[in-house]
Amino acid sequence: MPLRTLVIGVGNLLRCDDGAGIHVVNKLRELPLDIETLDVALGSIEILEAMKNYQRVIIIDAIITGSDPGTIFFINLPDSNLETQFSGSHGIDLLTTLELGKRLYGDEMPEEIIVIGIEAADITNLEEKCTPEVEKAVNKVVKEISDIVGRG
Repeated sequence: MPLRTLVIGVGNLLRCDDGAGIHVVNKLRELPLDIETLDVALGSIEILEAMKNYQRVIIIDAIITGSDPGTIFFINLPDSNLETQFSGSHGIDLLTTLELGKRLYGDEMPEEIIVIGIEAADITNLEEKCTPEVEKAVNKVVKEISDIVGRG
């Protein structure tokens, strides 16, 4: 039986690469996958309630680490040190948010949380399309998530 999975895209579609997470979710919605999806502007407390009672949650956001645009980072929690590897483009401390969720909701929180960061090139221009490097990464992430979900 497949894991009950929620995929959350974080971002702003009007700020070029900042919308990468939302673009991933929108593309996933077009596929015949047994998942639920959610898009949010900020990856903060508002996502915690949505995450309850899922077995697996995958969160996608644009990040800024200084790496090459389009670089994809996969972070499996709680096995990774999110503080040093992930800094979302929204200045959100996602680790603190997820830790708070564990304290507030305990066993209702997912057993498996995967955070996928896509290195942004441009998050300031008012443009709905991603840069070419980030668009390629968006398509790769859609395939990766399809593969993850297909494995159960």
